Amino acid sequence: MDFKAKQQMIEDIGAEVQDLHPLLKSVLGKLENIKGVEYTHGTQEKGADFVLTRFDPALGTFSYIGVVVKKGKITNDITDINRQIEECALPRLLDGGKRKERLSEVWVVNTSTISSNAKDKIFDQYTKQRIEFIDGFKLTQLVDKHAEFFWHQVPSHLGVYLDTLGRRMDLLEKESGGVGSIACDGFYIEPDIQEIERVKYQKKITKAQKPRLVNITEEVLKTHVSILQADMGFGKSKILRKLTQFFSATERFNEHRVIPVHMSFRKFKENNLSLARLIDGEIGQVINELNDDHFKILIALDGIDEAAVNGDWKDFVRGIVAEARANDKVHLILTTRPLHVLDEDVDIFSGAKRFLVRPLSVPKIVQFVEKACQAISVPKKIYEDLQRSDLFKQLPQSPIAAALLSSLISQNQNDLPSNLTELYAKSVEYMLGRWDVQKGRAPEKEYAAAERIALMLSEYIVSNQLIWMSFDEAQSMLREWHGKRNTGVDLEKLEERVFVKSGIFTVDEDDRKLSFRHRSFGEYLYAKAASTKAELITREMAFKAYWVESYFFYIGIKGDCPELLQDLFSHQPQDETESWLKILALPDYALAGYQTEYAIVQSNLPRLFIEAAKLYRDISQNKTKSKLVELSEMHLLWFFQRVIRYCYNYDYLKPAINGVILEIEAQNIDFEDKVYALFFAACFAAQLDDPSGFEFLVKTYPTSKLPLQLSIAIELESRTNKDFSKLPIIKAHEKRLKELLAAKPQANGSRINVRGGGLLPSNV
Repeated sequence: MDFKAKQQMIEDIGAEVQDLHPLLKSVLGKLENIKGVEYTHGTQEKGADFVLTRFDPALGTFSYIGVVVKKGKITNDITDINRQIEECALPRLLDGGKRKERLSEVWVVNTSTISSNAKDKIFDQYTKQRIEFIDGFKLTQLVDKHAEFFWHQVPSHLGVYLDTLGRRMDLLEKESGGVGSIACDGFYIEPDIQEIERVKYQKKITKAQKPRLVNITEEVLKTHVSILQADMGFGKSKILRKLTQFFSATERFNEHRVIPVHMSFRKFKENNLSLARLIDGEIGQVINELNDDHFKILIALDGIDEAAVNGDWKDFVRGIVAEARANDKVHLILTTRPLHVLDEDVDIFSGAKRFLVRPLSVPKIVQFVEKACQAISVPKKIYEDLQRSDLFKQLPQSPIAAALLSSLISQNQNDLPSNLTELYAKSVEYMLGRWDVQKGRAPEKEYAAAERIALMLSEYIVSNQLIWMSFDEAQSMLREWHGKRNTGVDLEKLEERVFVKSGIFTVDEDDRKLSFRHRSFGEYLYAKAASTKAELITREMAFKAYWVESYFFYIGIKGDCPELLQDLFSHQPQDETESWLKILALPDYALAGYQTEYAIVQSNLPRLFIEAAKLYRDISQNKTKSKLVELSEMHLLWFFQRVIRYCYNYDYLKPAINGVILEIEAQNIDFEDKVYALFFAACFAAQLDDPSGFEFLVKTYPTSKLPLQLSIAIELESRTNKDFSKLPIIKAHEKRLKELLAAKPQANGSRINVRGGGLLPSNV
C-alpha cells in the first residue's frame, strides 16, 4: 500500500471515539520519551482527550502534554478547539487523583488537513502556550511507524492487542535467547516436529511406521488440544513464542482469523484461572469489538512440568482440557518435558494430539553455528568433525547444545575435540538443573545436590564396568546421602531431578534397572569425579578401550597437564591393541589438553608416526595376530594412511608439521621405518592442505630407493592434488616409477601399472 492510500485511510476513519482514540492511544505511547498516556476524554476531560507524560533526559524532569483530537479537516471554525485549548490551561488531577499538575504543551491532532489560517489564528490567540499541530500527513507517518496493524483493517482494540502481544514475545525472545556468549534471538533454526502416534493394540505385529513430521502452525488448528513434548533445551518455549508471534502479526488475522493468548502454565495455575476467565481477562474487550463470530482463539500455555509438583495439577489439567474440547472456538496447546504420567494416566489428555520436538540434525546444527558465529569464519571442517564425532552425537542434539558449541567456536577453538569437554560440562550442568536455576525455577542447592548424586552413581557404575544397576539400589544410595546431610533440598524433588528431569539416566520401570541414557554422560561424570580423586584413574587406563573416553574427558577437565601428556606419549605399548589405541587416541588426548604448552605435542608427535610405521611393517610381515595380515601390502598401506588422515585431521596440529618431518628424518632408526613414518606424516600434512611432507620425501629419497608401495602411493597422491602433480620433481618421480614398473615383472610374468587408484596387472 502506498503512502497516499494510507493517508486516505486515516482521513476516512469513521468514529472519533470508537476508532480514532484507540489508534492514537497505541501510537502516542510509543513516541520517544513518552513515559505515560492517560486517556481523559469525557465530561471531566478539561479540554484534553489524552494527557502525555514526557521525560526530559537532559534535566531528568517530567512535563505534561494535553492532546486535543479532532476528526476531519480543521478550517476557519475553531471555536471548539479554542475552548479545549483554554481548558488545557487549567490544573488537573492525574494518575487516578494522586497528583495535581498543569499542562505545559498542547498537541492538536486531526485526520486531515489544517488550514494555514486556522493555525495562524490559534498561534496569535495563545502566544503564551506552546502548541504543536499533527495533521493527517504527520499522523499517517506516525501510524506507519508505530501502529502498522491499522493498514490491515483490523479493529483498533484487536490491533493494539496483537501489536502489544507481538512486542511482549519479542522481549521474551531477547530475555531467553542467550546461551553462553551467544545471542540466539536474532535467528531461528526451525526444528522438526513429529506426531506421537497413539498406541494401538493389534494381534498382528506390523512394521513400524515412519514418523509423521508436521507443521505445528497448521496442526494446532486441526484439533482442540495439542501437547508439545521435548526435553530441556529443545526449544519448546521458543516454538510456542514463535507460534504466538506468527498469529500476532496483524496482516495474518484476516487470513486465519486467529487470536492468540500466551501465558506460562505456572502463572495460569497459580492464579487459579479457567480458560474462560483467561479469555475474558486478556481479550474480552477485543472480542466485544469484533462483533462477529468468525474467529478462533489459540491459547498457548507453556511448561506443565514446571507446575507438576503435586497431585492436584492432574485434575487441573483435566479441567482445562475438557473446557477446551467443549468450546468450538478454542484451540489449546500445552508444552511439557516428557512425563511418565502422560503415558500412565492416559485420561488426562484424552482426545489430544501429542507432538515431539526431534533432535536437530547435524546440517541444522551446522546452520545454527554459522548463523550464531557470523562475526567469525566458521571452519568448513566443523561439519566433518560433527559428522564423525560419536561423543557429540551422544549429547542432546538441541538448540542449547548448538548454542554452547557456537559459543566455544566463537572463542576460536575450531577443532571439535578441544571443545567437547567444556561442551559436555555445560550440557550436563544444564541437564542437572543449571538451566532451571538460571530461569528461577529451581534453587541453586537443588542443582548442587543433583550433581553430587550424579557423580556418586557414575563413579559406582563406571568403576565396576556395569551396563546397569538396580534402580532400588540407586534410590537407596541417594536417600542415604540425603539423610546424612542437612542440605535443605526436598527429597522428592531431588529424586525427580536426578532420575527423571535430568535425562542423564533412564529407568526401566518393569525390571527396575537404571542405566545411562548415553554412556558418554557416565564417562564424563566419572572423569569429573576422578579429577578430585586421583585413585580413580591410572595411566594404563588411557590405552584400554573401556576407559578411552573417560580419559579423554579427564585430560580435558585438567586442561593444562604437561606431565600427564608427556607420560602418555612416552608409554610403551604392551600389545598390538595398545599400539593401535596409542596411535588413534593420542591426537584427541592432545586436543583435550590444548591448554598445555604446545612444545609437548610438537616434540612428541613424531614418535606416533614412527610407531605407526613399525606397526604397519609388523602386520605386513605377518608378525602379529591381527586380521589385517590378510590384506595385501598395498591395501594395508591404504588402510593405514586413511586412519592417519582421519585421526590427525586437526588444525591444532598443523603448526607442528615441519618440525615433525624434520625430527623423523633426524632419527637414527631403520630405513624403512623412517620412510614409512615420513609417508604417514606427509599424509597427515596433506590432509591439512600442506604438500610439504610429500615434497620433502620425494626430494630426499630417489624413487628407486623407496619401497615400491610408497612410490606408487606418492604417484596416486599426485592424482588427487593438482598443484602437487605440477611440480617438476613429481613429474620426474612418475617417470622413474613407470620405468621401474615396466622393468619389474610379477610372478605370473605380467607387467605392473597403476590404474584407477590401485595396482592392476597390465594384461587386465
